[in-house]
Amino acid sequence: MRFREYTTETAGFYNTVGFNDDTRAFSFHSRRHDVARRVDCSFLARLVTEHRIQEDEAFEVASELAYGLALKAYRL
Repeated sequence: MRFREYTTETAGFYNTVGFNDDTRAFSFHSRRHDVARRVDCSFLARLVTEHRIQEDEAFEVASELAYGLALKAYRL
């Protein structure tokens, strides 16, 4: 959570690629992505409850962090 807070504070959401992982530890791949999505969604939920962003913005950012940013960064 601290990593997400500090990274977002300095770089914002859209200057990151979302969660990036190597495939050498393929058996843990889905678990790491699940944890990363949960952390991101928890962080976004906190921003919504603090009235720092709107709920619809949080849904859009969550989708981008989980899928869209990686597609754009790697031109897939």
